[in-house]
Amino acid sequence: RDRRDSAIWTTSGLTQRVFGEFSPPIADLRYYKVSFEQRWFYPVTKHFTLMLNGEIGVGDGYSGKPLPFFKNFFAGGFNSVRGYNINTLGPREDRRVIGGSKRIVGNIEVLFPVPFMIEDKKVRLSVFLDAGTIVNSFSGLSTNDFRYAAGLAVTWVSPMGPLKFSIAQPFNVQPGDNTQRFQF
Repeated sequence: RDRRDSAIWTTSGLTQRVFGEFSPPIADLRYYKVSFEQRWFYPVTKHFTLMLNGEIGVGDGYSGKPLPFFKNFFAGGFNSVRGYNINTLGPREDRRVIGGSKRIVGNIEVLFPVPFMIEDKKVRLSVFLDAGTIVNSFSGLSTNDFRYAAGLAVTWVSPMGPLKFSIAQPFNVQPGDNTQRFQF
């Protein structure tokens, strides 16, 4: 469901997405995955827009089968928690990220035009706060399980298509986490 006023230069509206995967009972792999994402845009002023994003995902096996390891959720990177390398957050095995069966991601972003290019709809700045975690169980989940990042992003609608750059400061970095402050 998409109720935004613009797909590229959004200033108000919301999007809601539901994703689902299900393996049929006749297959050797028996699993399901369901994700829900809601993104809300609210015009604070003529030039400033608040964007709130929330995402939750759950997966598991059925009929005594586990969720296949290659179907695990991952987080980190541009589409979840900026400031961390892509797909590097979550449970580890022998220092290797293996992902998990549950995903929670949240983003708060304030979008605004470049001060000297206010009427130009090709470049937009934003400040953001991202949070997310990958776990195998919601029970016992604490704020220490989440990784956070705050920073500044630039979106440019270039002739090749939209490009986004960000500089982020990661928080609650744990041993083994892979950070990446600049992302493109």
